[in-house]
Amino acid sequence: MEPRNRSVTQFMAVTSSMVIPATTENDTNCVNIMKERNNTLELFLFIFLIPVLVFGVIFNSLAIWVFCFKMKKWTETRVYMMNLLLSDCCLLFTLPFRIYLTRHSINLGQKFCTALLSFYFMNTYIGIATVTLISVDRYVAIKFPLRARSFRSAKKAAIACAIVWLLFIATRIYLDILAAPPVRNSSLCFRKANNKPLKRTLYFAILGFCVPMLILVYCTTQIILTLKRKEKINAQEEKDIQKTINIVTTNMAIFLFCFMPLAFGNIVRFIVESMEMKCSVVKTVSDFALFAQGLSDLNCCLDSVCYYFVAKEFWEKVSLFPKSKKHLMQDQTQESSI
Repeated sequence: MEPRNRSVTQFMAVTSSMVIPATTENDTNCVNIMKERNNTLELFLFIFLIPVLVFGVIFNSLAIWVFCFKMKKWTETRVYMMNLLLSDCCLLFTLPFRIYLTRHSINLGQKFCTALLSFYFMNTYIGIATVTLISVDRYVAIKFPLRARSFRSAKKAAIACAIVWLLFIATRIYLDILAAPPVRNSSLCFRKANNKPLKRTLYFAILGFCVPMLILVYCTTQIILTLKRKEKINAQEEKDIQKTINIVTTNMAIFLFCFMPLAFGNIVRFIVESMEMKCSVVKTVSDFALFAQGLSDLNCCLDSVCYYFVAKEFWEKVSLFPKSKKHLMQDQTQESSI
């Protein structure tokens, strides 16, 4: 019996030694597949992100000039626009590195890569939160016009923005320092180079996008319904109300266009990674998420549409010529409708 037991033990040892390397080999092969560059996608991102960087710098430089040097009074609009502008500057800081990494491989270092990702996601999720706050502020002003004065103020808007920043910074500190952050390939800083699911990706997609999206869609819908039910005194007021409806609809469309594909891609990637699907499938979904990530960067340019629609005084300050009394009276009427 003893020789038989010894032979069984030897067989199990040999079998286990054969299985472990096979698993390791499969993991290694999958990591290698995930690291492979999609030349078509990265060429697209290279061509796409350069004009985003150029126009983003131009538009945001103009915004800095107007909001910081031309405006004197702090309003809710100015506070939210400054917050949105600050989040856009975080993205613009990371774009040169993203553009360079689409064509080259360079070791940025683990700490610097983590810092870049923190700045990058500041734009994504603080931008989403700010647009949501603007939508809620507009909803309160239109749905409850009499009580809006007690609800809305520049100070309260600043407090709301400060809370958003503190929550995000605290979350990043916890994830990047206290919660054993995942080891990243510093030469692939903005790409996920493995097929292991990250719960933080799912949490950010749901809490960082899906919940704000529901709030924004609800506020926008209620604004449109409220304005459509409002009695129109004259043709000018009807025109102003329709313009306001177009404003809130456009802002919601920009929000969904920029951020919905990214959230969808991250959720699907988490699902296929959790189900341990073939590495080729995970790679395809990961490439789509990378494409959606590039598409979301367009928000730093499209935010200028928000500047135009929401901050009417913004373009009054840009204008080099004084407006006629007729135009000033029309602007006051439109402002009251918004």
